[in-house]
Amino acid sequence: MSLRRKEQTSNSAIKSLIKALGLEEKLLILEIEKIWKNMMGDVICKHTLKMFIDKKVLFIQLNSASLRNELNYNQAAILSEIIKETHTKYINKIKFI
Repeated sequence: MSLRRKEQTSNSAIKSLIKALGLEEKLLILEIEKIWKNMMGDVICKHTLKMFIDKKVLFIQLNSASLRNELNYNQAAILSEIIKETHTKYINKIKFI
């Protein structure tokens, strides 16, 4: 009796490992941070303290109330750009805190 191994590409093996270890969300945050820097520039990134995802909501902590207010007006555009760049629909909403 011959045994067959389930073969997979290295790309799918890495994706399976990432999913098994529960690192999807952390890698997504790293990707979003890179997109955020390219999208917003250095000035806004200096005011960005923290980013995290909770229940499909991306929270972005800022240290400037006026900047937070301005970004709230453009929430939909920012969200659509992040979704477009990450090629994922994991995030449903953005909240600036």
